[in-house]
Amino acid sequence: MWSRMNSMLQTDFKLSDVEVSDAQDIGHHVEVPAMQNGPLYRTMFPQFNAVTEAQKEQITRWYIEMLEDAFQAREEKFLKACSVDGTPVGFCGWTVIEQNHDRQPAGEPRKREKARKASWLPDTLDVDGWVALSNDLKAERCRVLKDLDSICRLTFMAVHPKFQRQGIGSMMMQRICKETDQQGRCAYVLAAPEGVPLYSKFGFEIVGHVETTHGTITSMFRPFRRPC
Repeated sequence: MWSRMNSMLQTDFKLSDVEVSDAQDIGHHVEVPAMQNGPLYRTMFPQFNAVTEAQKEQITRWYIEMLEDAFQAREEKFLKACSVDGTPVGFCGWTVIEQNHDRQPAGEPRKREKARKASWLPDTLDVDGWVALSNDLKAERCRVLKDLDSICRLTFMAVHPKFQRQGIGSMMMQRICKETDQQGRCAYVLAAPEGVPLYSKFGFEIVGHVETTHGTITSMFRPFRRPC
């Protein structure tokens, strides 16, 4: 199946692994531009229509620092999609959730989260709104996955708006789903509205919703598929 789909994705973009040094370009060219219309970003930055250029740059710098932190920790897998000139235009990340918390090395993620909270925050960030929505998303994820083990969870999926609908998201999803199927895992994602059609195309099913003032975040689950 994947070879047939790969032949359909004729693009001028190349997938490759992410390095820590990529955080700057990915933050500027992919992550922040791609998420500005989404409900998570708009909940975190409710004055999104009134921020100054300096405030936008501050937000971008904050995201870049968080990406650097994630890339250095190496607790997730990451891919970037670059145009012919080497500029990142797409980016994705995923990790494996192990539900046996007694054996799961949970200390490091918690330490990393603590370090982030102790760091600086953008002036325009609505901390209470961010924390409340994060708790709602975590509760939804736990509801869906509570009786399951060894699940692939998509943590990042972004394509610069100017490069969307050119097969980049499908390229990244193909790679993730191929690996997930080979390892015999189900997959899970909390999808922004614009991501739902892409995930549905790759076999994700809607299993719930988290409503926000700025739109719906959709809880989606993909059952294990035996590789063809």
